[in-house]
Amino acid sequence: MTKTLVSFTLDNLGDAADLYRGNIVAPRPKGANYALETGVPALLEMYARHRIPLTYFVEGWSADHYPDLVRDFASRGIHIGMHGWQHEIWHLLDDAEAEELLLRAHKSLTATLGQAPTTFRAPGGKTTAHTQKVLAQLGYRVDASYQDSAQPSRAAGELVNVPYQWQGVDATHWLWHKRSPAEALAQWRQAIEQSILAATPLVFIFHSHVMGMQNERIAAGNDLIETVLADERLQVVPLTAIRETIA
Repeated sequence: MTKTLVSFTLDNLGDAADLYRGNIVAPRPKGANYALETGVPALLEMYARHRIPLTYFVEGWSADHYPDLVRDFASRGIHIGMHGWQHEIWHLLDDAEAEELLLRAHKSLTATLGQAPTTFRAPGGKTTAHTQKVLAQLGYRVDASYQDSAQPSRAAGELVNVPYQWQGVDATHWLWHKRSPAEALAQWRQAIEQSILAATPLVFIFHSHVMGMQNERIAAGNDLIETVLADERLQVVPLTAIRETIA
């Protein structure tokens, strides 16, 4: 029996997005950044307890401002991907701005990690054709941005789309639709069945400021992981492993 592949990912680190959106004017001081100091450890502990291979998409700004933290993630075996410079609404950028921010973020993550990242996810959801052209030139192998289809596909050069669907994102249920943890879990279980029927991989995206700040939401995430691990029809894999299903 061919198993349905499932991958778990995290997006957004620290204050990058809030600074870009104007929600704050300066990085939060130590002791006041609850998503970073409470939410991130809670989610990493949950994944580590279940031995889940994890990809964390980090902004270039965050790599500059939390370099020791990003290196610590990598030392734990977490795959680090690039998530724009400061969590821009990526598909609204013009080509020149997108390219400048890609190159800046790529440089920052390379300097922090000691090696170049090869995985990208567009902040805000959608990627662009020019973005994919630049990513291919930089040697990226995975674009994990939103696509209308959940089926992986070739993009440009060696770059492969490994997309997600909105149903797999925590913010869809808790920020946009105001669902309860139980309702979100039911939606995720429904997404599992849909992926099995469609024979497509399933990618989940969690955020420290969305899931990691409330015990009830963390419990729902934990229940989801246990559901996936107990289902013999499913196989949890690193995000990059889904790329290898493309001939």
